Amino acid sequence: MDEIRDLDKLREDSLITEDEYDRQRTLIMERRETSDLSAGQGDVGVSGWLRFGTALVENLLILVTLGIGWIIWAFTLSGSGQTPAKKLLNQTVIDLDTGKPMKLGRMFWMRGFVGGFVANIAFFFTVGILSLMPFWDKRNQNIYDKISNSLVIETPKSVL
Repeated sequence: MDEIRDLDKLREDSLITEDEYDRQRTLIMERRETSDLSAGQGDVGVSGWLRFGTALVENLLILVTLGIGWIIWAFTLSGSGQTPAKKLLNQTVIDLDTGKPMKLGRMFWMRGFVGGFVANIAFFFTVGILSLMPFWDKRNQNIYDKISNSLVIETPKSVL
């Protein structure tokens, strides 16, 4: 998204033409679509400690921004497979069905709503032990990762 913002600024400052803006934006979007973000069945996600740290940062950001700032920031990241904390910590949620970053709708419904609902019930019945699942799972997945068929990986340098 930073490249797009930079391009928007150039257009606002009248430093590039509308045609050049459209051409550059198309190139950026094509490069993002073809970037190597795919994750296969044998790949392993980020460590349990990084997942734990991300959860702490996420909750801190929600608290500090009173939730509203976090929601706005999350919408600006839509389609990138990232939340604000994952963006700060260079992590991306990959949809294992497509091998691409998880889109906003799937991230919200499958990972957030359905996965979160099931995870909260499971966490309650296991007295919170299941929240530590990334520490013993061979792919460092949590229950909502498994439900949504996703994997949290380190964002490749080519996408940063």
